[in-house]
Amino acid sequence: MMIDPVVFLLATCVAVFTAMAVSVIVRPARMIGWRMRPYAQLSRTRMGRGADAVAVIALDNSLPDGVLARILGPIGHSLARTLSGLVDAGDDEALRLRLRQAGFLDTSPEQYRMRQLAWTVGGLATGIAGGLLLKSAMFALLFGIGGAVWGAMVWRGRVKRAIKSRVETMRIEIYTVAQLLAMYVRTGSGLNQAAQAVVQRGHGPVVAELAEAMTWINGGMASSEAYELLANTTPEPAAARLYRALAEGGRSGGDLAATLLSISDDLRSERREHFERDATKRRGAMLIPVILVMAPVVLLFLLAPVPSMLFGN
Repeated sequence: MMIDPVVFLLATCVAVFTAMAVSVIVRPARMIGWRMRPYAQLSRTRMGRGADAVAVIALDNSLPDGVLARILGPIGHSLARTLSGLVDAGDDEALRLRLRQAGFLDTSPEQYRMRQLAWTVGGLATGIAGGLLLKSAMFALLFGIGGAVWGAMVWRGRVKRAIKSRVETMRIEIYTVAQLLAMYVRTGSGLNQAAQAVVQRGHGPVVAELAEAMTWINGGMASSEAYELLANTTPEPAAARLYRALAEGGRSGGDLAATLLSISDDLRSERREHFERDATKRRGAMLIPVILVMAPVVLLFLLAPVPSMLFGN
């Protein structure tokens, strides 16, 4: 009994779409190894080995233990790595840094690539299915290519938008965090005590990064090293400046409160200049409808009597 190729392809596309829908609705269980890894640094320091900064921010890349996963896993990971090399630039470290800056702390580079591959295959299958429903091989080819390109760019765009949104939120929070840290330091608290107080009473991307630093410090990492690591991995330059000031304060001490107040004043001035530039651009953009719509109408009314004035009635 021969199977119709069109029916077989449609069934495959429906199966792939169903699998994608199930993976979106029923989330897989999250691994807790990356959450426990920072606390293991204390044992490393007790053995005289020192804290491992790379292990602190690294994620679990272990493969599932199922039979089907062990058989098809290497093929899928190879295809996902090839696709990621075409779409994304950089190695595992660069991709891990981007995921961290986007706030996807529970997503490893391998998981990102596999999701990117799944969306690409799903977009390809959906596009081909739409073209076959129209009974056109040309539409199936075009829709398939378009769906594959769209699916390959979904996760990249999601990470990019998350980084942009996180950076904008951090720019708003940094001034307040710096002021609070300066207030706690001025009232006699130590650097780590001030940071811990801000972490306990606040929330947001900057506070979350400070909470990570406190976790690393409690795990045995030096405070200056923890803040320097934050400065090297944060997506916002102003936050990196704040963390480097905290790292320098942890190494050499000094009047840290004055430094924090100076940083907050500079950030407020930069924020004010940013709003002034944005307001100037918006005022310029508001002139475009006036020039394109109202100016031709006014000019038409002004020039309407000219022919009768020159040539008479």
